Amino acid sequence: MSLRRSFPAALGAAFLVLLASGPGARAQVPPPSPPAGVVPADAAKGPNSKDLFESIHVVVGPSARALDPIAVAPFACPEGAQAPCKEIDEVLAKDLTISGFFQVLDRAAFLGDPAQADAAAPRWDDWFNVGAKYLITTTVAKSASGLDLTFRLFGVGDRKAIPVKGSVAKNVAAKGVRRAVHTFVNGVIEAITGKPGIFGSQILFSLKLPGFQRTILAMDMDGSGRRTLIDNGSANMFPRWAPGGGVLYTSFLSGLPQVYVDERRITHDEREYRGAAFSPDGSRIVASVNMDGQSDLVILDPRTGEITKRLTETDWDEVSPSWSPDGHRIAFCSNKTGRPQIYLVNADGTGERRLTMRGSYNTSPRFGPTGLVVFAGMDDFVSDLFTVDMSGNINRLTQQQGSNKDPTWSPDGRWLVFLSDRSGPWRAFLMTEDGRYQFPITSKGEPLGTPDWK
Repeated sequence: MSLRRSFPAALGAAFLVLLASGPGARAQVPPPSPPAGVVPADAAKGPNSKDLFESIHVVVGPSARALDPIAVAPFACPEGAQAPCKEIDEVLAKDLTISGFFQVLDRAAFLGDPAQADAAAPRWDDWFNVGAKYLITTTVAKSASGLDLTFRLFGVGDRKAIPVKGSVAKNVAAKGVRRAVHTFVNGVIEAITGKPGIFGSQILFSLKLPGFQRTILAMDMDGSGRRTLIDNGSANMFPRWAPGGGVLYTSFLSGLPQVYVDERRITHDEREYRGAAFSPDGSRIVASVNMDGQSDLVILDPRTGEITKRLTETDWDEVSPSWSPDGHRIAFCSNKTGRPQIYLVNADGTGERRLTMRGSYNTSPRFGPTGLVVFAGMDDFVSDLFTVDMSGNINRLTQQQGSNKDPTWSPDGRWLVFLSDRSGPWRAFLMTEDGRYQFPITSKGEPLGTPDWK
């Protein structure tokens, strides 16, 4: 079988790519000692953080930055509210850790009994002596219809409270506790970095089931709130978020792979579609479709599904299209040189050029909000992740951490989600944009694929 004919058939299995090491590669050091999880004041022991932190890896490079040590003080919990108090504590610790900005300090080192202290008036010397740069205190009180939550952030060095958006939440029901903590941590990140966090944002995945079935599911960026969105008994693949919160995907529901948004079929022809994506303004869809025996890129009208523009017309395969943030360019993968590489083309079909000039097998490009393209490439017969800028400069994100595939950016460009088999079967991981800190967000291995984040 020729490469041209076999290339699209393996798309769903995420072709892995051989990429030679070069100047952009960074050395690695052993992972740091894991920061301990936090515990509520009335609990004998807190969350088991071993699974969360066991896969933290540090990549040494010019963008390396230290984590800010932050203490999360234990707090008194009202009678009968032990479950939501435990959730508050666990979500605070996990959000702060996977943010990539903080090291949550081990409570075993805390002095005295912080839970008995005044949450609004810290004992500054106690927190300075345990090495905290920042301190978070929490007050939980029962209200008529739930819980009143008050969070406080302090700068230990200058002994001052730091104003934070979302620090007070009234009448919070048990099911709203996680969202309240996410909102506060987003505010903490904004207060310290100038840009809010995005906890509570959603990630799509496809999930392979027995037989020829794939469902599409969504979860929060911390791995919680998992729910199935598309489950029609068919194979549903390549999910992307659609305008208004819908899901764009390719499905075999009609017999041939066609493009759908939620339950609505977009395309109504006899062609085979191999992934699609909405333009940033929602006015166009770029799709990879079988044209005369190979995959080409086309523009679709989202209302009618009609092809309005053919972007590529070659004897080879063009797949995995991804829009630039301004909607002017499209990154894609083509094997026109004999092996897959990353290319760019203008949205009107002009100006096509090769972007990756190193490596022999590069796939799965995804544009990020800042204009960088992340992609997967093979190195020493395993798949690793890299970024490439518009000048072709390549930077490594993963190395010696198993195989890593299907990367995609967070909406703000500060994180990536991807799949990795570093600890066994494939799991979903987050990492900071520079690859320095990486965390698992799913607890077990399963056949997830092609995430998309909003």
